[in-house]
Amino acid sequence: MWRQTILLFIIFLCLVSLTYYFFSNKSQDLSYAKQEPTYGGVYRRAFADSFITLDPARIKDSNSHEVARQIFDGLVCFDGKGAIVPALCEDWTISEDKLTYVFRIRNNVKFHSNVCGRPTKNGGRQLTALDVVYTFKRLLAPNDNFQNALYWVIKGAKDFTEQKNNDITGIRILDEQRVEFTLNSPFSPFVSLLAMCNAFIVPHEDADELDICPVGTGPFYWMGKNGDTLCLNANNEYYQGRPWLDRIEFPVITDENRRFSDFMAGQLSQVDVPDSIYKRVKQDAILSPNLVETNLWGINYLGFNLNEKPFDNLALRKALNYAVDRENIVKLVLNGRAQVAKGILPPGISGYNEELVGYEYDIEKAKKYLEEAGYPNGKGLPQITLKYNKDPIHTRTAEFIQANFRDIGVECKLKGLEFGEHLADIESGKTSFFRMGWTVDYPDPDALLHTMFHSSNIKVAYNFTRFNNAEFDKILDLARFETEQDERAKLYKKAEKYVVEEAPCIFMYFYTLNVLLKPQVRGFSIGPMGESVVEYRHLWLTSASQE
Repeated sequence: MWRQTILLFIIFLCLVSLTYYFFSNKSQDLSYAKQEPTYGGVYRRAFADSFITLDPARIKDSNSHEVARQIFDGLVCFDGKGAIVPALCEDWTISEDKLTYVFRIRNNVKFHSNVCGRPTKNGGRQLTALDVVYTFKRLLAPNDNFQNALYWVIKGAKDFTEQKNNDITGIRILDEQRVEFTLNSPFSPFVSLLAMCNAFIVPHEDADELDICPVGTGPFYWMGKNGDTLCLNANNEYYQGRPWLDRIEFPVITDENRRFSDFMAGQLSQVDVPDSIYKRVKQDAILSPNLVETNLWGINYLGFNLNEKPFDNLALRKALNYAVDRENIVKLVLNGRAQVAKGILPPGISGYNEELVGYEYDIEKAKKYLEEAGYPNGKGLPQITLKYNKDPIHTRTAEFIQANFRDIGVECKLKGLEFGEHLADIESGKTSFFRMGWTVDYPDPDALLHTMFHSSNIKVAYNFTRFNNAEFDKILDLARFETEQDERAKLYKKAEKYVVEEAPCIFMYFYTLNVLLKPQVRGFSIGPMGESVVEYRHLWLTSASQE
């Protein structure tokens, strides 16, 4: 650990002179706000992990989501503040009973005509209502890899997935440019679901190869991989006009120090700042003006598989909750770059409860509940292992938690895995104690509470803890379909309090995003939903950086 810290410090000092040259000579002109956007340039944004898939129906991870958003469009999309705005549709209407939605599709949208240097099967044809219906039939088809359970709010969707019906009764073509959705019950966030990556519209002709050669209507088109780098080129025929950038490159660089040094050397357009030098960057007069920070509607948590012993024991789960010193993890491991979580709903989202108590660090309470669980001072407790996806922050956090548990007599092994393997183990139920994170993919408390804890999402979605409680489900069902927003927020507060008491997780902290930009970058905007909803078509580079 000390060697890594010294190495980072040396890197930081060695690059200071380069930083001053790079940043001051190329862009310290504060009149940039008056500049007009210009075309050209390559934007390079590195990922710590590789993407998993670019087939919208299969996307589960944020990296894949972020790339796919540049290639595809949905009927609607999120703006920089998380509000819903039209995308492939011109507009939409909602019936008085809030059950029927009619979307009018733009008549100037074309699918990509060429990807990876070869013509697409669709030939660059115009988008129609048929493509919308095809996309949802494909998404809702019986397939264990498709992320379709959220869309069962559409009338007949679940029956279609379960092969009880050959058609989706709640989706209907009115004419070539209009499509109608009918719901089982009123559901306030429904339009938000259509902005999610799983609902991106795809052409039937190219659907069989979406996983390796994605074809959409988006502002950029797929050019393939160059080694570990994903490459996208500007779509000159995009219906909202070609994007400012010529190209986006997404290299995979697993080491955070390497990512930062590459950024400082001018090889990346943006970077996440390593924790060990965050404070120095924050205080640097040259770097700090280009540091973008925002609180996210996302949670980092440790999950228990409630179907596996010993985590079916509520007293044990409470003991481990009280044993974790979240405050010092945020302060010492994360350099204060997060908000301690007492529950699952983050500040700012509807239903957030600032009076929620949660589980404050309390060794004596932890020991008391451990004894109540039948394991006084940890005696007789079976071996437990915390699994996490490999990442410097996750590793340091796991080590801190391991020490916390040791303080109450609990020995915990640690096992770091690559993200893909880690996620597969969690989904299959092979992992009984795991680190995971979730950032909302639509701006509603339902995106956290229902997605992560409703029993209908066990195995088919993201209820990884296998939490199954009929009374809790009933509260969520009432909240989901309540149309009066104040009453809806009260129900979500009640649901959150319920799940905190049952302790299927150790809620750790709410994410804070810190992005350092090259000073030549313009148009970058980010909100509480994070980088996965950033639209690169709005970005442009000053002429000094169009190399």
